[in-house]
Amino acid sequence: MSIASRWLDVEVGTDDIDLNSLPSNLALIDLQNDKEYKLLVGDLGRRDEVPRLKVFRGTMQITDLLLPDLPLGVVGLYTSETMPRACPVVAVAMSSCIYIYRNMKLFYKYYLPSIELSTCELEIWKQLMDPANHNEESLNPLIANLQSIPQKVLSGQSQQFLVFNVDQKLEYLEHMTELPGCKIPEIACITTLKMNSVDKYGVSCLVVGSEEGEIIILDPTTFTSMCTAKLCVTKKTPYQMVVTGLYNVDYRITVATREKTVCLLKREWKEGKLLFNTDEHIIAIEVSALDNSILVICCDNTLACYSKKGKKQWSLNFEHRPVALTLVPIMHLGITLTAVALSSGHLHLYEGKSRRDSMFIREVVSVMKFGQLGLEENVFIIITASGNLMLKILKRTADFNADAVSMDVADSGLGAQKPWLIPKKSKLFLEQSARERENPIAMHETFQHELNRLRLLAAKTLLEAHVKSDNCTAVGALEPIHLSAEVEGLGPVFRVTLIIENTSSERAVMGLSLLFHAHTPNYKVSKPYMKVPLLAPNSQLKLPTKIEEIFDENVNPEIFLRAVTGQGGERSLVKILLLKEGRLSPVLAATVQMPPTDPLMIPYDKIQTATDFN
Repeated sequence: MSIASRWLDVEVGTDDIDLNSLPSNLALIDLQNDKEYKLLVGDLGRRDEVPRLKVFRGTMQITDLLLPDLPLGVVGLYTSETMPRACPVVAVAMSSCIYIYRNMKLFYKYYLPSIELSTCELEIWKQLMDPANHNEESLNPLIANLQSIPQKVLSGQSQQFLVFNVDQKLEYLEHMTELPGCKIPEIACITTLKMNSVDKYGVSCLVVGSEEGEIIILDPTTFTSMCTAKLCVTKKTPYQMVVTGLYNVDYRITVATREKTVCLLKREWKEGKLLFNTDEHIIAIEVSALDNSILVICCDNTLACYSKKGKKQWSLNFEHRPVALTLVPIMHLGITLTAVALSSGHLHLYEGKSRRDSMFIREVVSVMKFGQLGLEENVFIIITASGNLMLKILKRTADFNADAVSMDVADSGLGAQKPWLIPKKSKLFLEQSARERENPIAMHETFQHELNRLRLLAAKTLLEAHVKSDNCTAVGALEPIHLSAEVEGLGPVFRVTLIIENTSSERAVMGLSLLFHAHTPNYKVSKPYMKVPLLAPNSQLKLPTKIEEIFDENVNPEIFLRAVTGQGGERSLVKILLLKEGRLSPVLAATVQMPPTDPLMIPYDKIQTATDFN
């Protein structure tokens, strides 16, 4: 039985609101220092619409700023500790530039430092600018050389040049007057890091991740680089960053990359290290402020938790693909939940790997964030894929204890592990427990005796098989051989194909031969002895031969029943021995059970003789 929902739905007019945003483009900021938090959304726009920075007061849009490029991240931060306290600034990352807004007016622009072009790319451009190469025949090999350079290393000018057709490329080269000077890196992600205090009004600095795999920390007053570090030894492209700690004390920057990895960067590190790899691409990550454990949702429909050292602790499997992840800290209850939105429209809240709440959203969630909006401290902001804005306020009487689950028990198995159904103790179980308590020594000695007998029997059987070589795989480093046989035909002539395989990856095998051992009155082998040619490493050889079943002049009528009973007796066994030069015993042996001959394939004259038994 389910109870009432813990959330209050806030009606938002959806006629004028059509948002198209990313998870990094949402920020909750106290713009006027009046303790009334505003919602800032970096809207990408739809179709031919211009990107905008929209500010919402509750459910009402109050500001709309045009942006020169697509926003990659929106954050708010305090840059000074002077009193009276100054209003926070808003940083919007776009392309290779960060726009700093103070009082929602452009205050400063910060550009990422440029990077010198690679010598290989520079040499190609020198040849391209040579007027002697301004023809299609000379241009094609130079373009091929330019395309061979990895896309991540190429400058933006080179990438744009490769998109042109031949005529546009020639025209572009004719108007060029100087070589490309440098490469301007692009911003991949942005976040903030507290300087000295965890107070929400404390001074913060910007942390920027570039497409070149570098993490840059900017001074909050001058917006110049204070620290620059590489993300990893091998080039990794950051996708999402989560920062914990303080810059002047100690901090951890956990970075999810596009190469299915999660990296870590600490204070005074010039180069980060790889924490762990994932099987599929990462959708989103979050870091717990309590123990720095890392929560990751991936494209393989999983939510996994890793320790701060990168060791996997647990994981949950979902029926549908997760699309968004965020932490839900509820201060007055002293818990932090993990919210996971699925492509089916469900939104689940977990405490660890135990589900505490579930909601159904009518549409697929695109972006979600939890925090203070207006004067309400616990508000869930949800933007759907169709552009609708949804607000859910947590009730003050809400309880997320394990006993207060707002869903049916039968439905709680979506993605979570179901508890084991342990049966009640039966009378037989109680009697057996009493007997074990009364006779523990005698029962243990009997168990050990039977276990030793089983081990002895297994050892004897293994030794007997090794002495007789009656197994299909040779033992030892000198004979890495596997032997098998296939029987084809209806009889009386059968085709037997022997398959010999050398399982060694480094050593060839030679000096082998095959010997057939059959009951001569019943079967005749066309080639009872065959030499095996040299076997190369990791190769197999198929050797076919014919085996004919021999019938007496007077055929016993019981032979017609072999096809029904499936029994040919011990005389139908053919043993194949694999021999090697210099060894007295066979390397290995295989036994083939010959199938009975189809009665319709028995020679006609012998069948006539068989009818005289009546």
